[in-house]
Amino acid sequence: MRTEYLAAIVIAAFVAGTGLAVHSIQSQADYCPQPSAASVTALFAPCQTFDTAMGRAVSKPEALRMGLLTPAEQPAPPATRLAARLAESVDPFLSRSGG
Repeated sequence: MRTEYLAAIVIAAFVAGTGLAVHSIQSQADYCPQPSAASVTALFAPCQTFDTAMGRAVSKPEALRMGLLTPAEQPAPPATRLAARLAESVDPFLSRSGG
């Protein structure tokens, strides 16, 4: 008899916890605001947004900090350059053979 009550209490607690978890997940859907012209511009034209907000164009160091440069425009990190020089000095044919 006591185990039946205990089982009922455990099941009720599980159902209540599951209901609370589902409710908390559903209530977070309203967190994101609706897109506006300003948010779309900030997402797809960050330089234009920066220019509008600051009143000047983005400099290259600022673009680098914001991640706006393409991989070809970004300077290689010092560790990468050092590793490439070290690899070439150890095996000069490594860079020419492609692997």
